[in-house]
Amino acid sequence: MPRGDRGPDRPACGTDRLPRSPEEDAIPPPLSRRTFLGSAAAALGSLALTPAALARGSDEPVTGDGRRDRPEETHGGPLALPPWAHGDASAALDAVLMFRGNPAHTFYGTGPIPDAPRILWRHRMIDFPAMYYGTPHVWAGTGWTGQAVKLGDYVFIGSQGCHLYAFEAETGKLRWRYKGGRQFKGSACLFENRLYIGNVDDWLRCIDAATGQVVWRLDTGRDLDSSPCVVDGRLYIAGENGWARCLDPRTGELRWKTFVDGLHKGRKTGSYGSETSPAVADGEYYCATYFGDVFCLDAKTGEERWKANTGDDTDGSPVIWGDHVYIAAQDGSPYAFAFERATGKQTWKVKGPGGFWSTPAVTDGVVYIASAGGRFFALDALTGKPKWEVKLGATTWSSACVVDDRVVIGATDGKLRCFDTAKGQLVWELSLGARIHSTPCIVDGRIYVGHAGGTFFAIGA
Repeated sequence: MPRGDRGPDRPACGTDRLPRSPEEDAIPPPLSRRTFLGSAAAALGSLALTPAALARGSDEPVTGDGRRDRPEETHGGPLALPPWAHGDASAALDAVLMFRGNPAHTFYGTGPIPDAPRILWRHRMIDFPAMYYGTPHVWAGTGWTGQAVKLGDYVFIGSQGCHLYAFEAETGKLRWRYKGGRQFKGSACLFENRLYIGNVDDWLRCIDAATGQVVWRLDTGRDLDSSPCVVDGRLYIAGENGWARCLDPRTGELRWKTFVDGLHKGRKTGSYGSETSPAVADGEYYCATYFGDVFCLDAKTGEERWKANTGDDTDGSPVIWGDHVYIAAQDGSPYAFAFERATGKQTWKVKGPGGFWSTPAVTDGVVYIASAGGRFFALDALTGKPKWEVKLGATTWSSACVVDDRVVIGATDGKLRCFDTAKGQLVWELSLGARIHSTPCIVDGRIYVGHAGGTFFAIGA
């Protein structure tokens, strides 16, 4: 969105830059998460803008310094984090270090999932009141995708209320809180005891997880819902400015960037570029865009290997499993897809009412994904044939987490549900009281998840 359209009636949470136009958190029928830019979009469409003109931002990181790079509050001193023991990637088998657990997006936590869950602790997060196109609106709690990460005795989560939190996992005690310029909507990535997280204020930040102090930050030029990952000591992310990036996680130095576009096309307006969180494995980088383009790039160089298309805005993130990459598109082309990793050829597609905003879970040859129309599918990963299908009775953008023989997912009716993986039978449901857009973080059977009513929960036996 052009800077001039943000308006004086929409204060920012912090001082990084003028506020952005946030995406709609409510879900009116027909379902849409696009923001409409009105006359500004028409003005842009009439100009012959080059990709370089549309894709603002910088390739030069800024070293953290000054008040805005320090936490707003701290309690109890630096966190006693364990020494980093996970090598050169944001992946572990005993901790959730990033969105969907590892750079391939195929690790969903550790059990056992409780048979009779209860709320162990909760924390009411700070809200962000603002004007949303001339109407007062309060942004609260955790959004899409909003998955917490956990390392050692601590859990970290960003909020739509513009803050990043560090809690003691056992007690819920707040240890530090950092204030960003606008919403933290995506998920953090942990690597070498640092947190990497984007914000709707455009900035990608590297934050010392022990202290909440910013180490470096990079202005990407547009909203940053994409969640990063680290593979082979390299940090990967996408962004709404249309660039796929590879950075040095220690310094923020650019290794490569590739323009994948997704910026303002024809009459359609909304969340541009790439909101997907990239999946990276075996030297391959995958992301998708507002135009529905799915890219396979060389993870070392950023060179394009192939490009496919889903037919509509694709915000759900890719998942790499076996010889395929799995992804799903929104309501203009309401399908979940499997593409061959070698060629980009479509293997199958399955229709889901309302389209998809969630990211698939793929494990043991089964794809689990819920549609915005309230259907929850378990599909054969090689053929797309249904193994079972469940009516949730509510819209969902939450991404399912499969742990052992259970699958956990949230929905907009405020219920967290658990199903068995064999037949899709409901094991339990727990009402949390407000829309759940976020993806649960599950470690040792304890479930950490927030909702759009403003509260973050720890749930366990």
